[in-house]
Amino acid sequence: MDENLENAAQEPERDLNNAAENAWKPVEESAEQAQSHIEEVHAAAQEQVTEAAETVEGEWNEVKDDFQPASAEKWSAPETEQTSPPPQSETDRWGAPVNEVADESGRWNENLYTPEAEEPAPVEAPKAEETRKVVDYVTTPPSQPKKKDKFPVWAIVLVVLLVLCICIALPIALLAGVLGTFFRNLNTFLPILFI
Repeated sequence: MDENLENAAQEPERDLNNAAENAWKPVEESAEQAQSHIEEVHAAAQEQVTEAAETVEGEWNEVKDDFQPASAEKWSAPETEQTSPPPQSETDRWGAPVNEVADESGRWNENLYTPEAEEPAPVEAPKAEETRKVVDYVTTPPSQPKKKDKFPVWAIVLVVLLVLCICIALPIALLAGVLGTFFRNLNTFLPILFI
């Protein structure tokens, strides 16, 4: 009977071992397939890399062969004198050409010509005795804005006192409430402590 119990106890163990082996076989097979696939991809990639290296090396040799004669021709050519750029006309600080007519002293003092009006009579040059009028455009000062009444000082003082009372009275009220609750509950528990 002990043997039957022993065999019965070992049977689930054997079944478990067989199931583990059977479960492991597909894992090994898929790992082998993955490894073979990786090796194939690696071999294909290696071939592509070698082909690309050969292509680049061949193109590099062609470029090098084209470059060397060109640079030799360039280096062996006689140097040519570089001509200086043609002189440019004077310009002001913004790059516009300087116009000497713009600096005439009487240019801005004469009457302006408008196409619809008749041509003005020539103006005589001002005499040394005459003084020129200086027109000073005076603008009227802007009207003073209506002054607003100042906020009364007594109102400011009241607002400050109200804020101070709130800041002081609120914590005191909260503390008194908490302590009152604590002592009320303490009276309930105090007789229990002495029993």
